[in-house]
Amino acid sequence: MLHMQMSWRIFVNMVILVKFGKLGFSMFGADVMEVVASWTKNLCIDISRGRMPNHVDNIKSDPVEQGDKYLSDWSVLDIGTGNGLLLQELSKQGFSDLTGTDYSEGAIDLARSLAGRVGLPNIHFLVDDVLDTKLERQFQLVGDKGTLDAIGLHPDGSIKRVMYWDSVSRLVAPGGVLVITSCNSTKDELVQEVESFNQRSVTQEHDETPKDKFQYLSHVRTYPTFMFGGSVGSRVATVAFLRN
Repeated sequence: MLHMQMSWRIFVNMVILVKFGKLGFSMFGADVMEVVASWTKNLCIDISRGRMPNHVDNIKSDPVEQGDKYLSDWSVLDIGTGNGLLLQELSKQGFSDLTGTDYSEGAIDLARSLAGRVGLPNIHFLVDDVLDTKLERQFQLVGDKGTLDAIGLHPDGSIKRVMYWDSVSRLVAPGGVLVITSCNSTKDELVQEVESFNQRSVTQEHDETPKDKFQYLSHVRTYPTFMFGGSVGSRVATVAFLRN
């Protein structure tokens, strides 16, 4: 079922591209993608300036030309990149060292085509499965917009999520940042999942002073909220974690 859903999404993008010349769609919506890109830029600039934020929603956004001096040093990986539109948006924000991976060769072909159409051929797209990654490089910024959600839909979702965290912890460089955007998990649920991964990792390590691999940094606070069952929530959560 998961592979069918992914293949259908890719197929629809290809039809839109061929028939209408449009850039396809973002699963979360263009508004969410723009928020994620802008918020991530502000977070990375803040960290580059030596500030570890409690939140960054109210930080004044630097013009792209000013942000370039901070963002050019950030290597970026978008796992489960799909059509690659998030990397295009990050490029507009000033990031330049950009890589996108997806297990689907069709998705990567689409992402390359779309990037080429808008004059961004230097974004690197690779076929790679995050659950069995062949990447040897580490990145200072790793983004996930929907991949963890998709993995959770797998019949063996709980096992696959363990594999996911083991893999992602190797892809994020020490001192780097992981930004997860989810429509299936709340901010608190993502934080709890990271804490569970940290606890599992500590028990497996033999260091005299083991420490958590990830720590919570911040989350987007500007998404629209709604009330349900006496609780306030949002349809999307974007949370950043620091790799220790």
